[in-house]
Amino acid sequence: FFWFGGIRYEKDKARRIAAHRRVVLRIESRIAEHTRRLQELQDRRAEEADKIRTVASELSNLHKVRQASVALNVWQPEVIRGRQKQIVEQCSVPVDSRINVLEMELKLCKQQIVVFEKAYRDEKQRLKAAKEQLSSMMYHPLQDLSMFEQRVGDHSHKRKKLKTDTTGNGRAK
Repeated sequence: FFWFGGIRYEKDKARRIAAHRRVVLRIESRIAEHTRRLQELQDRRAEEADKIRTVASELSNLHKVRQASVALNVWQPEVIRGRQKQIVEQCSVPVDSRINVLEMELKLCKQQIVVFEKAYRDEKQRLKAAKEQLSSMMYHPLQDLSMFEQRVGDHSHKRKKLKTDTTGNGRAK
């Protein structure tokens, strides 16, 4: 009778260990997913930052074209007038409409960056929570105690020697 109880205990113990391991694996999977999502958000934010730089550069060029077109209406020496005319002719789309489109795109990019940064902070919090949950699941006080006992039982540390009585009675002081 006692022998069968031991088998049942071993099966129950194995079942509990397997259930614990599944929970730990699920949490580790969530941590990996959070980490992947954080990297994805960083990449998307970097893409938006690159887009902002490109749009800002193009916007700057269009402002120069607008200034050149305004300057064409004022009398200038022929050399300067020729250069400004060349700048204006290179732009095939109406300058004002293109400037409006680029300004809207710039605002949209800035808004996207704010959204990505908020999502990044939220995802970072979820990752932190999952890591804390994993550490609490991995904590086992008896394992920590056994590590402590190994350190205490380690003979590599020098121990303090007892002083013996020199009178010869064999007692330690």
